Amino acid sequence: MKSFENKLNKKLKLLWDICSELQTLETPNTEDGWLQMEQLIEREEIKEKYSPVKTRWGQNFQFKPRIVFAYATAFILLLISQPMYMWMTTESIVTKRGEQISFVLPDESHIKLNADSKLTFRSSFNEKSRLVSLTGEAYFDVKSGTHPFIIQHDDVSIQVVGTQFNVRTIDEEIEVAVNEGIVLVSNEQTGNNSVHLTKGQLISFDKKESPGIPEFIKYDQYPGWIHKKFIFEQENLGVVCKEIERKFDVNIELESDELESITVTGIIDAENLSNVLHTLSSLTNRPYKFDNKRYTFY
Repeated sequence: MKSFENKLNKKLKLLWDICSELQTLETPNTEDGWLQMEQLIEREEIKEKYSPVKTRWGQNFQFKPRIVFAYATAFILLLISQPMYMWMTTESIVTKRGEQISFVLPDESHIKLNADSKLTFRSSFNEKSRLVSLTGEAYFDVKSGTHPFIIQHDDVSIQVVGTQFNVRTIDEEIEVAVNEGIVLVSNEQTGNNSVHLTKGQLISFDKKESPGIPEFIKYDQYPGWIHKKFIFEQENLGVVCKEIERKFDVNIELESDELESITVTGIIDAENLSNVLHTLSSLTNRPYKFDNKRYTFY
């Protein structure tokens, strides 16, 4: 790599530095390309040094460095053209821990994005398709349209026409809860046999496994986060703490591994961190302390 870079002139190095600043969706395999390009430059340098060409007018013609520059430029553009196009035509909405965002897509569908989440879609969204990619959690109020609305997460696909529902993708777990309408959930395990969810149904599964059978939602204000509440049903204390961390952008530790086995069931008002921690302490019968910028249950 270094030997190749040393052969580039200042203009080409500037072009390469600019290209390296781009964040592409996928990285091309360039090892063979570097080798071929370096060999090309070496061959042209040999021509320039030892093999002047006679023109029909009897004048010597030396190989011009700008030809190497042109070859290299074309090569670099070939490598980055598709990822660059994807980068330039893709829009992303991202939230940090402790942040929630509401916005409207071009098809007038309303989205509420939970903390520490990302929603990505093409700039041409709603022209030929309505496809979005989700990491984290979002609540969708989808407007009816010509094209089906599809949420993608890895190989899991969630398809709707017009409905209100919540999608949660945390670690390896997928959860879909439907408040209105019909949702179709599929992955590699379901093939063409999508799982149908209707109003008041929920499904939770490992994204590498079959979705299984839908269950009925037990709580009226579900998902709780859009109503500023935490809703836990036999949830591991470690998972509960991660949800609180995500909501309030804080750090919580469990002093011993045995605390991991404690489960939490109940609805907690999530507007105030102090209230959440106090309620959690009462539900688990475990005290907590604040020290060195973190909360610890013990």
